[in-house]
Amino acid sequence: MKTQTQTIVNGVNVSQLFETIDNIKENTEIAKFNFRATNKWIGGTENHTTVGDFYGACQTQKRETPYTFIKDEPEILLGKDKGANPVEYLLAGLAGCITTSLVAHAAARGVKINSIESTLDGDIDLQGLLQIDKSVNPGYQGINISFKIESDASDETLQELIELAKNVSPVANTVSRPTPINVSLAN
Repeated sequence: MKTQTQTIVNGVNVSQLFETIDNIKENTEIAKFNFRATNKWIGGTENHTTVGDFYGACQTQKRETPYTFIKDEPEILLGKDKGANPVEYLLAGLAGCITTSLVAHAAARGVKINSIESTLDGDIDLQGLLQIDKSVNPGYQGINISFKIESDASDETLQELIELAKNVSPVANTVSRPTPINVSLAN
């Protein structure tokens, strides 16, 4: 039996990453994923969202322990501040997705990253949400992300990796391009 050496860069198993890429090239069906969430309104502005299973690699994957996200609004927005609000979760998801994409692509290129910190912010005008001015977009007007990266790589290489990560991040692509959202009333 052949023993395969595992290469780990930035905590990413690069050997397994390239093996996954090769497997997807051979069978593109394993690249198709379907993520799922269930949400329950608790009261006021509080909601609990649970994620437990998802479809990927041609089968349903079940987490041993589902994750529950508590969402609420700060008091100034009529909530009880029992959790981050949904637009803050969006920033958190965006930060995690771009960072993970950056780390994985850096690892694939052999670029060692010692640390990454990012700061995100975005402006929202409540006139859109509250239908005071229907010409105002109720979502973020834009999102700014600033990265602080500790690495031996050049600033040029790090900037290339940041741009690549933004371009391939599923969350960044979802929020920056039109994505159909279908809603319905279940019986």
